[in-house]
Amino acid sequence: MSDLVDRYLGAVAALLPKASRQDIVAELRDLILNRVEDAEAQRGRPLDKREMEDLLREIGHPIAVAGRYGPARALVGPEIYPFWLFGVKALLAIAALAAAVPAGVALLTAHGDARLVFRTVQDFIPTALGLIGAATLIAAAIERGWIKTDGFRRWKVSELPRVSDSREWFVKSRFDGLFELVVMLLFIGWWTGVVAFPVGNVITTRGGEAFLRVSPVFQQLYWPILALAIAQVVSSLFLVVKPGWTVARNLAEIVGAVGGVALVWALWSAQPLVTVLAPAASEAGLANLQRTLDLTFEITLWVAAAINLTKVVVHGWRLSRGR
Repeated sequence: MSDLVDRYLGAVAALLPKASRQDIVAELRDLILNRVEDAEAQRGRPLDKREMEDLLREIGHPIAVAGRYGPARALVGPEIYPFWLFGVKALLAIAALAAAVPAGVALLTAHGDARLVFRTVQDFIPTALGLIGAATLIAAAIERGWIKTDGFRRWKVSELPRVSDSREWFVKSRFDGLFELVVMLLFIGWWTGVVAFPVGNVITTRGGEAFLRVSPVFQQLYWPILALAIAQVVSSLFLVVKPGWTVARNLAEIVGAVGGVALVWALWSAQPLVTVLAPAASEAGLANLQRTLDLTFEITLWVAAAINLTKVVVHGWRLSRGR
């Protein structure tokens, strides 16, 4: 049966590095011969061909054995894997949000149809697979030392966020910061015209078409709104990348909240923000629709002002306490 053993060892040796091939093959040969001797001693006779095949099969396929005896070649090792898994979860959330937001906008603006769900899934799958593939390639490059991570290895415990036993107001996790970051980046893309959402100023109703005329105040406040969105992106980045930088994050939140209050004041003074024009509608019905729309914007502005003022107080208190 030496021919079977030689063929088996030859298949394993072909998959091993030259530097350690002879030593590993010699060790593996001794292991096989010891098992053969034990099996023959139990039976009281030499093994036949079928029994030798079974014994070698128990040891393992040559590819698996070469992998066990050869150098470790994991695509993503155990030290990098937790970071890879966290990154994949975050990227999947980004892919889902990027696919769901345009679909949600299409539904809210009555631009969607029965094929919207299929298109959403169709957009999500290739984006998710591409992001997972990119994360895996980066992790594999880090595992092999092609990408240096010396800077990340010099982390400090003092930069880790404080974890409170009780849930405080406006306390965000890293996932919250990531979600907020993606939303704000999508808003900036839409505001600057880089990302096109299916939003128009014409709504089709049973009584005909209704036209929405947006106040020119939004054009006048184009740069302030963009600056506030960028400030929120910076705050979210602090939370995701450097959660221990509480002073910088509190300052960014305060600046954004103060700017939000100023924006609410400017928009309040410029009402009505959106005017409805519906030639086919009756005068009473159009007036009622306009009042409903104005009341909705007024409530929204009141809520936005209250939230921003509360954020100023909360983050100002945290800044004074160093939290």
